[in-house]
Amino acid sequence: MNPNTSANKVVAPKPKRVSIAEIDAALGRLWSQFNQEISDGSTVMRACMSNLIIYCDNTNDATEVGKEISTIVDAHPARVLLLIAGGKPKVGNIEALVGIYYTAVSEGWQVCAERIDIIATALAADRLPSVARSNLIGDLPTTLWWASRQPPPEAGELFFQLAALSNQIIYDNMGWVNPFKGVAAMTRWVAAQQDSQIVHNLAWRRVATWRKLISQVMDPLVAPDALNSLHLIEITHGPHALPMTWLLVGWLASQLKWQPVDGKRLSDSELVWRFRSSRREIKVVAKRLPSGDPLIYQLGFDWSNTNSPGRIGFERLDGDRIGIVEALSTIPPRVIAAQVPERSALVSAQLAQRNRDKVFENALKSCNAMTAVFQQ
Repeated sequence: MNPNTSANKVVAPKPKRVSIAEIDAALGRLWSQFNQEISDGSTVMRACMSNLIIYCDNTNDATEVGKEISTIVDAHPARVLLLIAGGKPKVGNIEALVGIYYTAVSEGWQVCAERIDIIATALAADRLPSVARSNLIGDLPTTLWWASRQPPPEAGELFFQLAALSNQIIYDNMGWVNPFKGVAAMTRWVAAQQDSQIVHNLAWRRVATWRKLISQVMDPLVAPDALNSLHLIEITHGPHALPMTWLLVGWLASQLKWQPVDGKRLSDSELVWRFRSSRREIKVVAKRLPSGDPLIYQLGFDWSNTNSPGRIGFERLDGDRIGIVEALSTIPPRVIAAQVPERSALVSAQLAQRNRDKVFENALKSCNAMTAVFQQ
């Protein structure tokens, strides 16, 4: 094996199928086999910064997540435990697959991950937390990535046991069937943690560019009366992006001290909220496109009054750019670099975080307040 031939590329040999009791021994054999295959005297190093538990409740989601692991561990080396409920073990009702990921470095080879897949039938899913616990590396921080479309607290004891093993919980509200119920349940659970764990929604990083743009354009130094006179926000989003839109509105409400008055569904594809600030009422309209990716496509602010117009319209031009639309704006048009991030990049970036994000948590509280006044 020549490390120079695979520079910057993570290699993942075919995993070995073993019983739960054989996991540790199987990993040892993989390490021994890998060392024996190094015939040129190259150094083999092991890098491991944390434990990463990933939970999926079906094999299709697990397959998609599995494709992203090499990218994640290339940026953040870890022992990865992929827990699959509702799977189809070859033997019995629970089994494991074990493997390693390695990459070339200048000094030789670096093993950047040990991967353990735990595949359980629906009836054996309650065993997943105990199996995960026994295969964590001690003295390393542990992150739970809840890669399920079910809001974490709704999974009950399975989620609570996995969360108890973790210093950080990452979840994603994209695709939640009932965002109203999911937002309320997640907000209550986060509030109950009392600073004991870091909790992160991948949607928060997805709207980071939008938050930055809004902060820049609506800054009082740039648009002096915009925030005080703002009375209408219009958002157009793609399918499955309502929870992300909800979070963006919750961030605005928490930062500007808006109180939700009411909210209602105007149609299957349109929602409206009303907020009250210290000066006026603000209306927020969210419309869903019939097709497209789960993104925010258009975002408009209107602070016009009888004396002067004031508005800005953003539009996502493609996967790399957002533009200020001249016909919808009273400020000069321009194009801003705004690449749509891959999910694996969002996860690997969050793995390095070790502090709770109070701005995010305040946005969650506002989202919950919006849920409380919504007329379903």
